[in-house]
Amino acid sequence: MSNGALPEVAETYLRALAAELADAPPDTVREIIEGVRAHIAEALDSGRQIDQALAGLGSPQAVAAQAREELVLTDRAGDRVAGVGRALRMVAVVLGVLTAVCVSFLLPSTALPSDLAGPEGQSIMRRLGPGFAMLTLLPALIAAMPFVVPPRVREVTGAVGAGVLTALACATGEVGLYYLPLVLMLWAATVVPWVMRRGIGRAAVRSWRLVAAGAVTLPGLLLTLSVATGSLGIEWLGVVLWIVGPLVVGALCAFGLRIGYALTALAGALVMAFAITERGFLFAAFWVFGGLYLMIGSTGVVTTRRGNRPEQRPAVRGRPTSTSGG
Repeated sequence: MSNGALPEVAETYLRALAAELADAPPDTVREIIEGVRAHIAEALDSGRQIDQALAGLGSPQAVAAQAREELVLTDRAGDRVAGVGRALRMVAVVLGVLTAVCVSFLLPSTALPSDLAGPEGQSIMRRLGPGFAMLTLLPALIAAMPFVVPPRVREVTGAVGAGVLTALACATGEVGLYYLPLVLMLWAATVVPWVMRRGIGRAAVRSWRLVAAGAVTLPGLLLTLSVATGSLGIEWLGVVLWIVGPLVVGALCAFGLRIGYALTALAGALVMAFAITERGFLFAAFWVFGGLYLMIGSTGVVTTRRGNRPEQRPAVRGRPTSTSGG
C-alpha cells in the first residue's frame, strides 16, 4: 500500500504479535513487526484480501513462537537459556576431567619446568605422584563451580572462572595447551546464555552460522588447495574424510541444521583423541582445532531446536507459513 497505512484488523494483529513478544528485546520485536507489516502490505498490493493475508501468516501466537525458535529469543520462563548454559558447562566439566587424565598419565614430565622435569618418557603421575596429579583436576572443579553457587551469582562465577583458566592456560606452557579446549568450552558456556537472554537478531543468527561453517570447512578448503597445487598427495579415503566431509558438514552448519553441529562436535572429539594417541609435530594444531570443533558443535546442538528448518522465516521476512488463503 503506497501510503503505508494498514486496515485496523491488521494493526490489531500486529499489536497482538507485539504483546506475545513483550519480553523480547525491543529492537528485535521492532524488526519482526516491521517484517510482518511489510508482508501484509505486499499481500494487499498484490490484490489479496486482508483476511487471506493474515490467514497465510498464522495466528500471532504461532508467529511469535516461530520467531523465538528461529532467532533464539528468550523463553518466558528462562528454562531454555538455563538449559543451554547447563549443557555447555557439563560438557566443559567432562572435558576438564578427561584433560586432567591426559595430562597426568600421558603428558611426559619433560613438559614441566626444568626443576620438576623427569626422565624422558616418564609421566607426570609417575614423576610427582598422585597428590600433584590431582591438581590437574582443579580446572574441572573451577568449571563446575557455577553448579553449586546461588543462581544470582552463577553468571559472574562462570565468567570469573573462564577468565582465571584463560590466564592459567596462557601462563603454563605445554601443560596449559592441553586446557585450551576447556577454556573455549567455558567461554561458550558463559557467553552463549548471556547473549540468548538479550535476544539474537536475524543478522546475528546468520553470522553465527556462516562463522561456524567457515571454521568447519577451513581444513577441507586448505587440503583442497594443497592437492590442487600438487604439494600434497592424498588417497581417495583421505579425500572423503578430510575434504568432502568438512565441506558437507560445513554446508549443514551454514543452513542451521542440528545434524551438522552434532557431526562437528563428534569430529572435534575424534580429532582430539587422534592428537592424544598420535602425538607428533602437529599435535598442538590437531588438539586446539579439535577443541574448536567440539565447542562449535556443542554450542550449535544445544541452541538449535530439534527439527529446526532455517529456511522458513515468516516472522521476520514476512512470508506466510502455510498455503491457506492462496
